[in-house]
Amino acid sequence: MGTLLAIDGNSLGHRAFHARAQDAPTGPHVTDTFVRMLATVWSQGPYDAVLVGFDAPDNRRKEEYPEYKAGRAPSPPGLHDQLDALRAHLSDCGVAVVSRPGAEADDVLAAAADGAQTRGWRCDVFSSDRDLTALVGPAVRLLRPRATMSDLVIDDEAGVRRAYGIEPWQYTDLAALRGDPSDGLDGVHGIGPKTAARLLRDYGSVPGIYESLHDLDPRIEGLLRAGRERVERNLLLMAPIPRLDLDVDHCLTCAVDLDRFERVLGPLGLTSAARRLVGAFQAPALPPMPPPPVEEEADGATVTPLRRRAPGRHVAEPVVGEQAALF
Repeated sequence: MGTLLAIDGNSLGHRAFHARAQDAPTGPHVTDTFVRMLATVWSQGPYDAVLVGFDAPDNRRKEEYPEYKAGRAPSPPGLHDQLDALRAHLSDCGVAVVSRPGAEADDVLAAAADGAQTRGWRCDVFSSDRDLTALVGPAVRLLRPRATMSDLVIDDEAGVRRAYGIEPWQYTDLAALRGDPSDGLDGVHGIGPKTAARLLRDYGSVPGIYESLHDLDPRIEGLLRAGRERVERNLLLMAPIPRLDLDVDHCLTCAVDLDRFERVLGPLGLTSAARRLVGAFQAPALPPMPPPPVEEEADGATVTPLRRRAPGRHVAEPVVGEQAALF
């Protein structure tokens, strides 16, 4: 089969806007930067189809929970016009541009990744949003730019385990326990990501943790009881909208047409970006990444026990090495 590149249009569009707004306050500068991003990430392919997901104007989560993302600063002037122009330009270039009523770009990408896998395709998800870590699996990677596009993190299953100490499918549960201040969602006060990761390693999921409260240290038990309502709310808001209506078969036919890109972008004054994309397509693919070195566990590492100390009862293993440094 093939490989789908599923792009978070809002995440990367915002990034493009802030990267170029001062240098190019007028004109389609977001489209220019976005196409250059696409050219850069193409070295991780090649790809057989491209989909760009966008937030819908209405938001089901905000309707159900008004505090969701309420603390974010207002959008800067011109951003929405630039994103609307980006959507139109990508559609004119033949790219599958998708949004669904009430849904966010994350929901579209989750549905696309799931649909691609059921059809035997692989999928690379391109976004700055760590929440999409939950999509990573045997056939799905997360491509996440950091400070610059050249500083691209490739999150596969092994990388997620190294970074967070959990399986990718547990990431939503980790975020629900930890909370997400950027979305206005508090988690369990007093439980950070390291403790949340150890709980998930021991009990598998948030329901598994709450079924085992009596096995936990009394302090941890008390914190989890006090934060249960917030955790349940977070799980509902952070999980992708289920059974999202998406024509995956159509999306998998939307390959990049270089001639069409040049015809559309040239009159916009974006010939340089179009040529960069053509060059990326013609360049040979990068060799596969070698596996990272295995780090030895530090001697004598200690952690606060999560469970009550009882004879013969297992105590959580310490978090050491790269995991501890990244939290």
